[in-house]
Amino acid sequence: MQARATTSQGYRFLNPYNFARTLETRNPHLAPLLGRCSPPPHDRMVGLSGRIRCRLTATTPIFISDSEGVVEENVNGRIHRHYRFFRDPEGKVAIPGTSLRGAVRSMFETATNSCFAHFAGDKRLSYHLLPELALRLVPARVRQRDHHWELELLPGTTTITPDRRPSGPQYAAWVHTYQTLQKSRTVLQASQTPYAQRQRLSLNGYQHGERVYAIIERVTHPSRNFEFWNVVSLARSEQNLPKPVGNQRKVSGYLCITNQNIENKHDERLFFTTQQLQPVALPDDARARYEELIADYQERHRDEVRKRRNPAQSEGGEPAFSRFILERTGRNDARLQDGDLVYAMLDGANGTYTVQFIVPVSVPRVGFDRKIGNLLFPAELAKCTEYQKLCPACRTFGWVWGDESTQETPDLSKPTAYAGRVRFSHATLVHDAGTFDTTLAILSTPKPTTYRFYLRPRNGKPRDGLRDQDVDYNNEEQILRGRKVYRHHGKQLNPQEYQSVNNAKSDQNRTVLGVQQTGSVFEFTVEFTNLAPLELGALLWSLGLEGWYHRIGYAKPLGFGSAQISIQEVEILDPKVRYESLSAGDGWIKADQQQIDSWINAFKKGMASRYGAAFDQLANIRDLKALLAADPTLPVHYPRPTRQPQAEGRQYEWFVGNKRGGQDPGPRIALPLAEEDRVGLPLIDKYGDEVHER
Repeated sequence: MQARATTSQGYRFLNPYNFARTLETRNPHLAPLLGRCSPPPHDRMVGLSGRIRCRLTATTPIFISDSEGVVEENVNGRIHRHYRFFRDPEGKVAIPGTSLRGAVRSMFETATNSCFAHFAGDKRLSYHLLPELALRLVPARVRQRDHHWELELLPGTTTITPDRRPSGPQYAAWVHTYQTLQKSRTVLQASQTPYAQRQRLSLNGYQHGERVYAIIERVTHPSRNFEFWNVVSLARSEQNLPKPVGNQRKVSGYLCITNQNIENKHDERLFFTTQQLQPVALPDDARARYEELIADYQERHRDEVRKRRNPAQSEGGEPAFSRFILERTGRNDARLQDGDLVYAMLDGANGTYTVQFIVPVSVPRVGFDRKIGNLLFPAELAKCTEYQKLCPACRTFGWVWGDESTQETPDLSKPTAYAGRVRFSHATLVHDAGTFDTTLAILSTPKPTTYRFYLRPRNGKPRDGLRDQDVDYNNEEQILRGRKVYRHHGKQLNPQEYQSVNNAKSDQNRTVLGVQQTGSVFEFTVEFTNLAPLELGALLWSLGLEGWYHRIGYAKPLGFGSAQISIQEVEILDPKVRYESLSAGDGWIKADQQQIDSWINAFKKGMASRYGAAFDQLANIRDLKALLAADPTLPVHYPRPTRQPQAEGRQYEWFVGNKRGGQDPGPRIALPLAEEDRVGLPLIDKYGDEVHER
């Protein structure tokens, strides 16, 4: 079915972020300093050294958190934290040099087409498996025989049909264990059916993966009209079971306990089989991908788990966390083990099967075939790994081999780090335009599996209405959009977007104290050493940004943190004069505007020659200009189904409705390219319908 179209009528808004595209090198032998090469030494003066005095003016409120002075408030049993604005060692309000350095480096990396220095290229993202495909998953138990891994298939009484849902009762038996956190409509509407009258069994004392004996009986789901085996009695020994009656039968199997991890969950599962089946080989790749998937699950929920007193139990209407998220903390402990219970997606027929992948639950996330690094374009923009081949940003701001997820050990016979050639002072407050305190709205984490926002075609532009498989990470034609940039809100900044609805406080948001108002002015200094004229030009451009707006500090998606940086003075050091004199002022030469412009122009000409277009026509620069150069004409906020923010956090419904499939699919809107992102997005409800609010 074709996705429904949207109209341009009614309320429209801009997404708070978009992406600056990356560039393909057209003339690799031109402007070599914009490519990868060895950095200059630190033990001698071989380039331009000096300092740049800068002034930063806040054009929207700015907040940078201090790690000290944090106040904790107990709100409904949860810890809500209050943070003050950063203070320097003298206790004065300031912007830390690390924050300035990070903001400027981000612009420098984007403008010079440098490497993706903080990029988990080896990470494999995951997606929710469609329910109709999840029904094909076959319960199994992992077995390790010396160095050989295999699966013991446990499909109950039903013949395995890998290409479709089970032809008989579902493969695993149901163990009615929980009172649902939300009232079951099925039970309410069919309260007199055998399904609704099933007795709950306590699993206290039983362990996940434990071998047990059970009495099961066949039950039909009253609304979905499928059959399953329901466990009516459970015991550790066969002798402790009652005698089966009617259509009941006695079986043995393994308990699969994953906790009450969704609101409407009422059953755990019993893996068993009455069939004689040969074990199936478990490929190394399937094991590795399973371990990556478990690590992904753990990473997604790590912060939430830490906030819960007993994450294995439901709490305050919130479901528990899955067992496999809790029992192994850390990437090295996500390894598959002998005896683990899994669900397998199989290929084949007539008892001869191969394993596509394995997952820990019956309605799982599944890892994409392609890793994030496979979608980086051009591929040479991956993080620098060799000292002799550092990109402009790593040579200028510094480089360290590897990253926090690296498992390899570096070759210590080679250099593994390079100190940057720029140093940022703290920015001191020279004009206080006033402050305010506020409790912020909840900031969501990045959602890179929102394919229509994070990916684009290798050739052509993003298109609306395409199926998931045409735009997801497995599609060979899709690449990463580029570097994420948070849009400048300017005059569109609306307090309703950054303030918590009804001033609600929780452990998911924070109260910020001493937010600097628009108009506050700070001053700071950048010291540089051994820069080539082109490199100095790139640094100067990345500071001034043609008068556009930097984004700095906390709550940038909510509109905080826009600032303009103006260059007040550039001084070049003459080392011979300076070090032959005892006067601190000797040897410093003030550069005039013509000299400053010449350095910036050297950078622009180098970019134009290397990438084959005038500087202001390069895709990365056009995108930066679109996002940072002027106040937008539309409101700026994350997608949601209503014009006003909702206290209960229904923003996710926009994405549910937008990607809706089936016979009545959603509009499947793709985020436009940054320079073309002017019309804005419509409000969409969870059913995929456009909401017309004025």
